[in-house]
Amino acid sequence: MQWLSYIHRLNGLYDLLCAMSILGINISIVKNLHLSMFLNNYEPNKIGKRFLAYWIFTYGIIRLYSSENIVIAYSYYIEAMVIANESLIKKTMHMDKSVFVICTCILLGYISEVSK
Repeated sequence: MQWLSYIHRLNGLYDLLCAMSILGINISIVKNLHLSMFLNNYEPNKIGKRFLAYWIFTYGIIRLYSSENIVIAYSYYIEAMVIANESLIKKTMHMDKSVFVICTCILLGYISEVSK
């Protein structure tokens, strides 16, 4: 499925831009998208923000450059599990934003996993 490859690459590019924005490069269109998921009293400190950016950068690279759909699928499943843990168990994230990300990641992971 050629369209799925485009979705992976676009999502990977988006992730890289978001990661660079968190690391301090001014990209206004994505500046606070990931950080705005956290509730105000749980926003990460400077080190936490950097590690969040590195993690986002890592799965962005996977989605941008991997040709293995199963690897890309697992990157989405891992993202869904981490967001589920932070929102449903730790209660550190806005629920509406988290549910959207969780559902989207599970859907993209499943589509990636079953596509040939």
